[in-house]
Amino acid sequence: MFYSISRLMRRIRRKRILGLLSMLMVLATSVVGNALAFFFFESPVQPELTIVDSFWYSIISITTIGYGDYSASTLGARIGTVVFIVIVGLGAFTSTAGMLIDWILDLRIKEQTGMASIQAKGHLLLINFPNEARVLQIVEEFLSDNGHKDHDIVIITDTLTTLPFAHPNVSFVRGSPLEEETYNRALLSGAAKVIILSTNYDDPNSDSVVASVASVIHHLSPNARIVAECLSPKHKLLFGDMVGVTLVYTLNMANNLLVQETQDPGVTVLTQAMTSNLVNGTLASTEVDSPVPDSISYQTVAIKLLSQDINLVGVIRGGQVHFKFGGISPVVGDLLVYISSSRYSWAALQKTL
Repeated sequence: MFYSISRLMRRIRRKRILGLLSMLMVLATSVVGNALAFFFFESPVQPELTIVDSFWYSIISITTIGYGDYSASTLGARIGTVVFIVIVGLGAFTSTAGMLIDWILDLRIKEQTGMASIQAKGHLLLINFPNEARVLQIVEEFLSDNGHKDHDIVIITDTLTTLPFAHPNVSFVRGSPLEEETYNRALLSGAAKVIILSTNYDDPNSDSVVASVASVIHHLSPNARIVAECLSPKHKLLFGDMVGVTLVYTLNMANNLLVQETQDPGVTVLTQAMTSNLVNGTLASTEVDSPVPDSISYQTVAIKLLSQDINLVGVIRGGQVHFKFGGISPVVGDLLVYISSSRYSWAALQKTL
């Protein structure tokens, strides 16, 4: 009989939700049954006893605390305590506690091994894990921005079994970045931004993997803001004409800086400062999303913004970068790139004009 009960309990515990609800119902029944039995048999000999006192006695008994302020003195109350508390209640209580602990531990293990589903919104998806130092630097840089310091970051990779570091804002999803199921667990539909890293900086074919991942994400979430790392500009065609996908040629940028620093010392220091959220005053961008009078040129805009400690660096229009502001005026769709300690909307920038 004991073996049959144990086997039944194991089956119930395997069916988590059903098992937990079943044990809670048994637990509630034992508490209510014992309280009613205690009140029925003890109230004649303890006139001051209330139904609330009976429930207090039942709860304290089933949790094995037992303050001793109430005790069963009649035979009926004692039998009720044995049946509802000792036989039924304690078993249900320990089983419920065990199931909750198992549930929590299982959830924790799933989170650590990247097999849990993510509960987040407006998060950053960071795809691929080339090395720990690189990923940690990106995490630190992203979260150091005032507008993103409380955002969640979800790392997706199939090369790790557990994340090698712990961070309160970082979660881990283990799975292929080419499979839809992985993005369902990472909640791609709720992600605000996506960064796709190269898988191997020594392998030029890494760009084809990144392009495939970008294509999958673009198909699953066409409006996703995707920034993809590309090792060679020659591989730009791999990405086709996917809207919302921006390519960053990291090796090219590094090589350009090496050359420029040899020719113009100080360029690297300034570039590092301008592109880091850790510095008070970094590059930011704002899109012109409402019309302005044709009479206002970017030259005038630059002067007025500079009076507010906003240094206009360039204007991007149709993929072309303009560093000289004479003769061109703001039009809807332009992207203003500037150095500032804050990021502004176009409506906020217009107030300075």
